[in-house]
Amino acid sequence: MKALKYGLLMVLVIVAASCGGKKEVVVPVHLSAGAEQTSKGMPFFDRGCYARALEHFYRAHELYTAVGDSRGTAMSMNNIGVVYRAMGEAGAAIPFFEDALRIYRGLGEPDRVRRTLSNLAAAQIDAGDTVSAGRNIDEALKIENRGKPFAPAMTVKGILLARQGDVKGAESMLKEALDDIDRRNPEGEAAANVAMGELLLRQARYKEAVPHFEKALESDRKAGFYRGIADDFAALGRCSAGLRDDAGAVKFWEQSVRIYALLGMEEKVRSTLGLLEEAAKRSNLNIDLTRTLAERWLKGEMTDSLCE
Repeated sequence: MKALKYGLLMVLVIVAASCGGKKEVVVPVHLSAGAEQTSKGMPFFDRGCYARALEHFYRAHELYTAVGDSRGTAMSMNNIGVVYRAMGEAGAAIPFFEDALRIYRGLGEPDRVRRTLSNLAAAQIDAGDTVSAGRNIDEALKIENRGKPFAPAMTVKGILLARQGDVKGAESMLKEALDDIDRRNPEGEAAANVAMGELLLRQARYKEAVPHFEKALESDRKAGFYRGIADDFAALGRCSAGLRDDAGAVKFWEQSVRIYALLGMEEKVRSTLGLLEEAAKRSNLNIDLTRTLAERWLKGEMTDSLCE
């Protein structure tokens, strides 16, 4: 399952009103250093370059901790947790979310408590602790959000229900999440569409799944989320294979393999390449160039890394 791409808190420019209009407040370097590291890490996270993002978020955490900035410390721990979960290391993510949650509760910030509870529950689902995940996501869903539901929390609830075998409940919850997402509030759109697509795929409802992965692909392209784009193509390949369209599957899996290779994700390259080779045999298509490029890029032989 593609990691839910939410929870990272953007750093805002600090401004203050004066008689002459707005002017930028001068913040001492040691107090702004954590925010600077967070800003440097965000573009790497957005591209799916998790190792590079983690370096900056850890540095931000150290700097916020050093000056006793509780909000910054909590934010950086939440960010570290999001990255670890995106890397498939839910066990490493959970302690960071738990500590961020403790701080946000102490600060009395319900919006951030709700967001962190959602992140924590998602990681607990990945780790197989559905009992704790259920308790945390239900708490998140009860927290007021200016009278509106919180789509990322509903997506996590839908994923939990699917994991528990409640397919109808999961589909209903994910539909509700998707209905709440619009152009003015697109947060979590890709994640909700992927979750719904995966739910439909598992039921062999391939045609119904396709539009959801296409919407996720559109969102991830706009965001420049390379890892997400590769995952979306991989999922569309699975849909095509399920519909017995091997040529279509080859088209999608070739694109997926190439992006995974550019990101240096060898395990993903190998697993997807195996599916690609079988579909290519069945459709009598030549994928030699994709193999060659993938091997070349996995060795680091490219004009420039996507993560530089």
